[in-house]
Amino acid sequence: MSASTPHRPDRIEVGLDGKRIAFRPFYELKPSLLWLDTHLPEDGTPLLQTTPLPLIVTAEITTRVLNHCKRHGFSAMDLNGRAYLRAPGLLVDRGPLPGRSFSYELEPRNIFVGKSARIIRCLLTDRDRLWTQGEIVPRTKASSGLVSRIVQHLISQGFAEKTSAREFRLRDPQALLDDWVESDRFAKRTRTTFYTGFINRPEELARLLQSWAKQESAAIAFTQWIAAWTRHPFTEPSICSAYVSQPPDAATLEQLRLRPVTEGGNLWLHFPDDEGILTETQTCNDLTLVTDAQIYLDLQRTGLRGPDAAAALREREDFCRS
Repeated sequence: MSASTPHRPDRIEVGLDGKRIAFRPFYELKPSLLWLDTHLPEDGTPLLQTTPLPLIVTAEITTRVLNHCKRHGFSAMDLNGRAYLRAPGLLVDRGPLPGRSFSYELEPRNIFVGKSARIIRCLLTDRDRLWTQGEIVPRTKASSGLVSRIVQHLISQGFAEKTSAREFRLRDPQALLDDWVESDRFAKRTRTTFYTGFINRPEELARLLQSWAKQESAAIAFTQWIAAWTRHPFTEPSICSAYVSQPPDAATLEQLRLRPVTEGGNLWLHFPDDEGILTETQTCNDLTLVTDAQIYLDLQRTGLRGPDAAAALREREDFCRS
């Protein structure tokens, strides 16, 4: 091993079956897909045929960047113990070690929670639109600093791209949605109450609930099966579910002939931890629905053919398009 400084060697060699495999380390605090692409051989030579082989060393490598490394033949390791070494005749693929939590201090820990999720939800309302950060701030009620950090993160990870000095747009909205699904834990961000009643048609129940919400100045936005059915009839819903800002009072429950149950039922009311779900909505057939991306997200890991309904919605040409 040779080194330019005691702590940052400029060449690393690995011994295997009597052979020495040389790597050239690149010390990057925040490697991005764009950085990786600029370090691919200009003549198209596969990285595994270059010498020494490139090795990225960073504080924390994201799953998206790591997958890009695997696709193109970059080796990578981080301070959390994650290591991916690829060379002819060599493959090491090790996950992070328990108890390690190194990260780039300005990198968002999870862009899919709280006000950060509001920004993602906003952008996915129209996957083709050109945005400015100034448009997102009042719409999400997030700070300009947070919007700037999230947008820069999306650009560095290849989810978005700059189109001018002020404007940007989503570059890979489908991958962004997939990452959101992987990260989401519905039960941790939502409290749900269940009701059963004599109104068996979810559409009828939805319209009665929307009238109640209007009278009480309560926020409501339908989701899951009833929302997917309203946007794209595929699997007829047996449950009406909606996010609400407040529960119906006893008089309303009596009027609608509803009673609380511990589970099941034909009405599910969700109380979100963050009100952003209730402020970024759409109207379809006179019903207020959550966004397409939120419908898709909420139908994951559910029964009653929820994932099938989500997949059918996602295949629509107007999915996540205003």
